[in-house]
Amino acid sequence: MKSLSLFSLLAITVVSCNQGPKHPQADLVNARIGTPMTEASILLYADSIDVTLNTYEKNISLVYQLGQATMRVEKYSWNGKPVLFSQYENDEGISNEIKKYYFKNDSLILLREGAKITKQGTDVFEDHRTYLRNNIPFKEEFRSSATLTSLKAEPFQIRKKTASDQTKEYNEDIKLLNDAVNGADKFDLVFDNVISAPDERYILLKSKIAGGYTASILIKDTDSYVDSLLKDPSIYKDKKLNIKWEVRDKEAVYVPVAGSVTSANGLKR
Repeated sequence: MKSLSLFSLLAITVVSCNQGPKHPQADLVNARIGTPMTEASILLYADSIDVTLNTYEKNISLVYQLGQATMRVEKYSWNGKPVLFSQYENDEGISNEIKKYYFKNDSLILLREGAKITKQGTDVFEDHRTYLRNNIPFKEEFRSSATLTSLKAEPFQIRKKTASDQTKEYNEDIKLLNDAVNGADKFDLVFDNVISAPDERYILLKSKIAGGYTASILIKDTDSYVDSLLKDPSIYKDKKLNIKWEVRDKEAVYVPVAGSVTSANGLKR
C-alpha cells in the first residue's frame, strides 16, 4: 500500500548574493516597521525561505487518504512561529497539487500553487501566485501550459480580482494545515486494523468521524509494543496509539522504541 506519488511543480528561484548565507528571519530586525512589501520583496523573502529550509524546525503530518485522494503537510517554523506550510495533494489519475503558504510576522504574505491536472487523457500544468497584505490578497497571477518545461517559459498573467477574492479568508485553510500536522479535529485518528502481506505490514488508522480520513503506517521493524499489537489487534481497536513514525519517500514508516527492536519476520523491504 504505497502512498501515491506527487509531482513537484513549483520551481524554486535560488537567490545568490555576495555575502554569506543569512537567515530570512534576520531581515525582520532591519526591516522598516509598517513598510508594505511589494511583489518583488515577497518573492525574494519566499525564495530565501526555500533555500534555507534545513535551518527551520520541521513538523510533518501523516499521509492522509480520503477516497482515492491523499494529502500530507509539512510545517516549517522559526522561534515557534510558522514561516511555511507545504501541502501536497494527489488524486490519482486526476490531479497532483502543491500549495505553499509563506508567513512573515504571523501574517500570510504569499500562496504559491502548482498543479498537474489530467482531463480526458490530456495533461495541463498550472502555476498560481497570490500576494497578500494583512492576510488579504492584493494581487493574483497565473500561467498554464501543456508541459512543465513550457510552463516555466510562460510569463505570468494578472488575474482580475472578484468580489469573493476580496472577502477570501485563509483562517480555515491554516487551521486545516495545523490540524493535519497535529493530528487534531478531523485528523484525529484511532487504530482500525493491521494489514499483513508476504512482504509488508501496515497499521491502519481511521478518523473518529464516519467516512473521514484514514492513514497507514508501514511496519519495517517491530518492538514489544507492535508485537503486542500484531498479536491481538482487537485490544487496540478504536484507541489512540502512542507511537512514533516518520515519512520516507512520501510514506509513513513506524519508528520502534529504541532498545526494544524485535525481528519483523516476513518483511523484505
